[in-house]
Amino acid sequence: MPQFDFYLPSDLKDALQLKESGGEGVVVVASGTDLMPRMRKGQVSPQILMSISSLENDLRYLRRENGVIHIGALATVSDLLDSPLFAERLSMISEAAENFGAPQIRNVATVGGNICSASSSEDFIPVLLALDSRVKLISEGGERSIALRDFVLGKRRTAMKTSEILSEVYFESPDGNSWSGFEKLGRRNILIVAMVGEALLLSLEDDLKTVKSAKIALNRLAGRIPALAEKTTSFMTGRKLNDETIAEAQKVLASELALTSDFRGSAAYRVSIAQAYLRRLLLRCSRKIAGSA
Repeated sequence: MPQFDFYLPSDLKDALQLKESGGEGVVVVASGTDLMPRMRKGQVSPQILMSISSLENDLRYLRRENGVIHIGALATVSDLLDSPLFAERLSMISEAAENFGAPQIRNVATVGGNICSASSSEDFIPVLLALDSRVKLISEGGERSIALRDFVLGKRRTAMKTSEILSEVYFESPDGNSWSGFEKLGRRNILIVAMVGEALLLSLEDDLKTVKSAKIALNRLAGRIPALAEKTTSFMTGRKLNDETIAEAQKVLASELALTSDFRGSAAYRVSIAQAYLRRLLLRCSRKIAGSA
């Protein structure tokens, strides 16, 4: 492990002051489930490691206000799994949580840490992308909001300034004829980096046959970070949800994917799985919508 100073802020104001004065030398850690292995490998070498685990009163919460779901950066995966907020239409969040690590990891791994890791191995980024989520960033100078799709710039790269801390992620709660789902394939069911992780938020018109919107996000699309399958979403919008549309949508999705092979699986295999998941998710979500209408 590299040598570093450890700092435990007394409150949120104290934490923001250190971020302002310390700049790039200050690395924020919550549970460290992602950061610590990277530090052992020498991939990250902070001058000061600042733990924000003591700031739960400020940054650990789940709430719904005026139709918007707010998830504090220190909310854990177990918090998501236990919350009634993520039943029914938002079931893809609980489905992602169920497949996230082991219980011990779920109890400490945080949503903010998952987002800031900015990697295709982070299950919640595709889920939150499909929900058109935004993140709130705070600093001594105030706060700003940015779309998650603009926040994750590349592998391990985000739009967060050195003076900022991610405080929450939020999104409008889907209503009406909407449902969501998440699928993940690895060489084991849990404790594994996904070969394919795919999230869908499906909305149908009142006839329950026409696609109003189909937000599709994958852990990898054409790069090394999660992204939205925008061409597939555009293709499906306004079309009847039937076998013909689904088959054509699978072809469009395949045309969007530019994946690489590695020891986990070939690119062709990943594409076929992504196509199969798209069909599975569309059919499952449409059945749920019909059943709840």
